[in-house]
Amino acid sequence: MLKRILLLTTASALAAFAGDDVRFGRCSNASLNGSYGFTAQGFTVAASQLPPPLQGPFASLGTAVYGGRGHVVLTASATFNGLTQALPPVKGTYQVNSDCTFVSRLDNGATFFASIVDGGNELFVLQTTPGVIASGVASLQFPNRRDDDDPSRFAGACRSVITRDVYGFISQGTGAPPTVAPPAAGPLAGVGTVSFSPNGSFKLTAVRSANGFIDPQPLNLTGSYVFTQDCNFQMTFDVVGFHFNGTVVNGGKEVVFLETDPGTTFVVKAKRM
Repeated sequence: MLKRILLLTTASALAAFAGDDVRFGRCSNASLNGSYGFTAQGFTVAASQLPPPLQGPFASLGTAVYGGRGHVVLTASATFNGLTQALPPVKGTYQVNSDCTFVSRLDNGATFFASIVDGGNELFVLQTTPGVIASGVASLQFPNRRDDDDPSRFAGACRSVITRDVYGFISQGTGAPPTVAPPAAGPLAGVGTVSFSPNGSFKLTAVRSANGFIDPQPLNLTGSYVFTQDCNFQMTFDVVGFHFNGTVVNGGKEVVFLETDPGTTFVVKAKRM
């Protein structure tokens, strides 16, 4: 027992020192060590060399796992002009500067410039791939995780932690046919609450502004969710049939979502109330 206490104390001290390194601008590759859940929004244009149907509003959601030694693995779902694609895991490298900024390059050619903030708990990220105008925020999924922790333990924690409280959310993006029909098709935003039950169901209340048309009364919607891998899950709405991918971050204090329905480029950020 004493040995375990000493190990936990040492791990906590090392985590505190890592946070201090970020706050005092003494960063290195070791400052990035863990799994981050992220969302990003922006646009793709002709210079991206994507085919015309994929040029336009862009959004993505996923995880980036940094190993502390300059290597990263990114897994994501991305919506290109309303067409959602599940991207396979992509390996890459990163280099952290002493001022706590860093650059990253994936094996598929995507490049990024980012800042490490909040003691390493968050990353502000700009994609620097030509023809892509997108930025986003990545949040550490479990701030107290250690290198020797069993990943399955955190997957189980994600499944239970989101059922404890109600989340308030804010959302923004675009909606177009076939999911959103005129005259509501266009810019889309919403605010509301969502709660998850241990039995795999959820309840959501929201008011939306769809192309300037405001819901006259709050929408009360229900649906089901299922975890697919680690801290990632999928949501399906009853009746309306919407679909979202979700990722748990910040130890369950926050959840981020991406709508995956055709014609939508829509990101949701939720925080425990």
